[in-house]
Amino acid sequence: MGNKSKELINKLIHASRAWAVGDEIDACQLAGLREEAIRINHKHYFQNIPVYRKLVLEEGLGENADVASIRKRLMLSADIFKSYDQAWLDEANFSRMTDWLSGIFHRRIDIDPSYLKTMDEWIDELGKAGIHVVYSSGTSGAFSFVPRALADRELSRKANTSYLSPLIVNRLTGAYPGWLAKSAIRLIPLEKLTRMITARSLSGFDAAFLGFRCGRMGNQALIEELAPLFNQNYFLYDTAITGTALRCLRRGCQTQQEHRLVRELKAVTIEHKEAGYLRMLDNLKQSTRNGRKVFIFGAPYQFMELGEVIARHNKRLNLKKGSLALFGGGWKSFTGIELSRQTLVNMVTDTLGVPSEMVLEGYSMTEVNVLMLRCKEGRFHIPPLIEPVIFNDELDPLEGEELTGAFGFLDPLGVSCPGFIISSDQVTLTYKQCSCGLSGPSITTIGRLPGSEIKGCGGIMGSMLA
Repeated sequence: MGNKSKELINKLIHASRAWAVGDEIDACQLAGLREEAIRINHKHYFQNIPVYRKLVLEEGLGENADVASIRKRLMLSADIFKSYDQAWLDEANFSRMTDWLSGIFHRRIDIDPSYLKTMDEWIDELGKAGIHVVYSSGTSGAFSFVPRALADRELSRKANTSYLSPLIVNRLTGAYPGWLAKSAIRLIPLEKLTRMITARSLSGFDAAFLGFRCGRMGNQALIEELAPLFNQNYFLYDTAITGTALRCLRRGCQTQQEHRLVRELKAVTIEHKEAGYLRMLDNLKQSTRNGRKVFIFGAPYQFMELGEVIARHNKRLNLKKGSLALFGGGWKSFTGIELSRQTLVNMVTDTLGVPSEMVLEGYSMTEVNVLMLRCKEGRFHIPPLIEPVIFNDELDPLEGEELTGAFGFLDPLGVSCPGFIISSDQVTLTYKQCSCGLSGPSITTIGRLPGSEIKGCGGIMGSMLA
């Protein structure tokens, strides 16, 4: 990343922090910063990412294309991250997989894949080369792989912390406490502010994660980032989840090792699932006895399962005041049943004693570098870091105050791989002012485009019960 790009992104990060505390921000100035960062990224992609350069040349454009042309002609489908031949993974041909990944990454990937036997070994080897890969999938079992340089991953974490920390503190307290006045947020260096917020706001919390101890898919990747913020963590499944096992659930096993991994996964998530939830409830009860608040994070269907276990065993809890629940992921379960948000919020309130205003929800996806938090008015607010674009069925960008269509974004934080992406989500985006006080675009409804599969590890794991 060049100096100019770093300067622009740092300005956007500081503007996002100001936005989060309700300061007035200059929307036109921010749009100019984003557009300049987008043009720099376009030039970087053209010069360094083969698949992007091919598209630019096919469109008859060059390295100096304007942002309007980028929006209309150079945004890539999220399918670019799964554009490899599935047979390469079936055959453990990680030389071909590495060549493919080099085509969407901003430098040639130099590893020796000849001795690698599993997808997880491949991902670990890429990590040793400074490339952090996260993946997502759905019921088809076709994985999307998104590669990021470690420096870009750290920049993304810094950017998210800049605006999420004050938003969550405000939600926890109802207002910024004296030590975290708006003036302090503006003046304290970002790294120091992050440490202060973590130390003061999370020191009284234990964390309960409705997932695995570690993994690289969806919510699992976020769990790994959140867990270090807390002194005490407990997990629904106190083990790792492997991409190999997840993929084999849908595409079948070919080796004894794969059969073993799937048997172990099924044992944990089916045979011993009830025991896992009961153990989680015991931990929640112990935290409450110890006078600790609890931060609970998971997908909606996992909260639903937790509530069902509580009801079956009559184990209703009343967590300490200030405890917080955060949903992440779609509101369709892996069986295709649409979950009602209000029903689930009521369940969390009734069974765990967490008031509705302390039940938060985040929206993101593997391909984007930001997390959007749902406000009290029910909107997911887009931080000034990224530029949203809504597309119609013909994939033409739409203009207007309120739009419904395919959700696309131009992400200045996306340096290592293309950050101009059209997702498979269908959203309603509005530029109308929200009464919560946050300015700028926000999303009011989220769904999947017709024909798109359910994403996430729950989508795959659900096939075990089908």
